[in-house]
Amino acid sequence: MSITAPSIGNGPHALTGSNTADPAGRGTGPALQAEPWYRRIDGWSAIWIVFLLIPVRLTHLIQAPPGLKALSYTGVGVFALLYVWIISTMTVWFELPAGSRLAPRLPALTVRLAALAAASALTLPAIGWGTVSFLPFLSAVILFTTPLMVGILTTVALCLSSVLAAMAVAESRALSATLGCCGSTIFVVISRVGADVSERRRIKEAELTASQEREEISRDVHDILGHSLTVLTLKAEVAQRLLHHDPQAAEAEIAQIVALSRTALADVRATVTRLRTPDLAGQIEASRTALSAAGITASIRGSVASIPLPQRELVAWALREATTNILRHAGAERVGVELGPGLLRVRDDGAGLQGAPEGNGLAGLRERVEAAGGTLTVTSPAGDADRGGGGAGTVLEVRL
Repeated sequence: MSITAPSIGNGPHALTGSNTADPAGRGTGPALQAEPWYRRIDGWSAIWIVFLLIPVRLTHLIQAPPGLKALSYTGVGVFALLYVWIISTMTVWFELPAGSRLAPRLPALTVRLAALAAASALTLPAIGWGTVSFLPFLSAVILFTTPLMVGILTTVALCLSSVLAAMAVAESRALSATLGCCGSTIFVVISRVGADVSERRRIKEAELTASQEREEISRDVHDILGHSLTVLTLKAEVAQRLLHHDPQAAEAEIAQIVALSRTALADVRATVTRLRTPDLAGQIEASRTALSAAGITASIRGSVASIPLPQRELVAWALREATTNILRHAGAERVGVELGPGLLRVRDDGAGLQGAPEGNGLAGLRERVEAAGGTLTVTSPAGDADRGGGGAGTVLEVRL
């Protein structure tokens, strides 16, 4: 059982996402209201609620008054809804930036765990020790929303407490049910460890790729500057010698120096642009910071890990361009960013397109996206679907 849901965290891997509340209490624009949380359910994580059929079956088989059975069924239903909501709105811990602390997340996490525990407790009067079947779900939430060691230690403590309590009542069915659920929890722990290992491997691969790119760029800079400066120096020396004897030839040499300088400058700028290629996680944090500084509330869903590695650079470029346009032109109060495999969707509640022509930034981004076999669309949902439309807010969507 794994949770790989979008996030409400404050780190780059979480714009990987933020469902940040607006402290000023401003309303959400129509474009942002169109994506409620249940439209973003992670199916691979939510599918595990099928195991809640265990307490449902226990409730059906138990000899208990109808009222207690109804209470138990209600508890299972509420637990299922809460679980799906939590995995669709909470941040996976390893997608937060390095150095993140648990303390700021504890209040929200505690409330959610308390709500899950309360819902599971509704089944206790009817199925008794069958309530322990909720333990793997609680463990999954803890494991995937806390640091690895904290999650494992907390899960071990929960399982140990459950086993000791079952042994204390000296009931074989209680002990066997508890041991079975603790065994299931082991698979959740293994899943969490595997996810952590995969994330570490991804980070190392990204660092290796960045290192290789830096080496390549350093060679390019050396070759460009070394060759260009050598030629420019020679040309300047020739022009200096000809200056008094043959002014026209000196002027021709100077003209060549100017042309060579411009070419070298263009080459250096192209190399620097490559050097500044944004990392998606870093761009997420940069966009969050820039929007926050402008007083714009960012709601960011999805994870960096969900986007294939070859697509992340282009998605980062698109997010940078979208952020720049929002800050310069939109006049927005709220922005929603959605990340997914082959998808970037940025919504704002600003002034809309209002017939504005496509600028150089969007035109360049469109060329990049189309060169990669993708599509870029920019629309105002409340207006026409074409660029000439206008309305409340703008949606920039990149599909790869």
